Amino acid sequence: MKHLKWLPILLLALSLFLVACDAEEYSEEEYTDLQEYVIEEYVEDVVEDIVDDSDEEYDYDEDYEDYPVDEEYESVSGFVHPPLDSHVTQALTSSEMRQFEQENAVSAEQERYLAFGAFVPANNRESIRVLALGDSGPHATRILRDSWSITDSEGALAQIYRLSTATGQSPIADEIYRYFVLNNQLDEVDGIMLFLSGFDISRFENLFNNSVSRAEQMDAELDMLMEFLELDENDREEAFELLVYLQFAERVNRGLNAYVGARDMLITFLGFTEEELLNLPTLAAWDYGRVAIIARYGVEAGFLSEDEAWTYLKAAADSASEIYSSWREYTAAHILGRALAFGNSSDDFRHMLNFLLHHPESSFQTIEFRAN
Repeated sequence: MKHLKWLPILLLALSLFLVACDAEEYSEEEYTDLQEYVIEEYVEDVVEDIVDDSDEEYDYDEDYEDYPVDEEYESVSGFVHPPLDSHVTQALTSSEMRQFEQENAVSAEQERYLAFGAFVPANNRESIRVLALGDSGPHATRILRDSWSITDSEGALAQIYRLSTATGQSPIADEIYRYFVLNNQLDEVDGIMLFLSGFDISRFENLFNNSVSRAEQMDAELDMLMEFLELDENDREEAFELLVYLQFAERVNRGLNAYVGARDMLITFLGFTEEELLNLPTLAAWDYGRVAIIARYGVEAGFLSEDEAWTYLKAAADSASEIYSSWREYTAAHILGRALAFGNSSDDFRHMLNFLLHHPESSFQTIEFRAN
């Protein structure tokens, strides 16, 4: 990546800005600070205008109002366990849910497999103990299409294969986690300034390849970028390189911001320690959990047979239980992996996580993490 060749363009914007502001008013130190500020703001304008934020994780009941019981879950003396009485708890322990689970009961072994994919179903007030989906079943086809671009059996199998064959890691999430978080650079790194420093993003193999892949599907955005920077067709290759870096920078920035929110929620609301969150073997739990979601929705959509679904559910559960030591560790890895790879807030998951980790009727409380 020839990042530095774009500096003249960015500096031109700075020069025009300084002409308007009368640069003689600034000391050398102030000028340097202003230079960094204007360059960063200029590139962020480009990011805001052209970066595609289409990645979306389905949340069937995302507008459901949270039960207001956690207004005071933190005290001066430290962690205070939040109440378990929420809409999630009420839905998952209702008499209607118990009857539904009795009518669609699975074996104890199969119930354990389902628990590894409990996060999104629990948050959507769906059973975490049976394969059937209930009220959200009719939406399965749309959910798979909109969230994973799955429209047939081949697509479902391809996504499951991709998520379950990462050799015990979640490629993008782990790259960001290991390089930035574990190296104590969480609060110091900005993806845009990495670009300006000439950072070689190809050292992040998976995130780099993902950024290239996304940029290759953004012809209209590339044209917009070239127009924005007043470039001609001879500069298209260089403009594409910048677009790739903008994708990379946006993904890093969004992931790190989401990580901070997820970390703080896990610590203040659920009682995790920072040490626990910095000693996870991998964030692959994020991918194993999604295998279970695709398997369940794939059956409902008619893309997978039940036998196929159980095969993939078992494989994900077996892999996860070899890597992690407990539901608690698995939960932390899933939520932090989701934050770094997906870049969305995890705060709306807090009641669901509280139920899974602490409610006596939760699968995480009634089922052993590792099979006997």
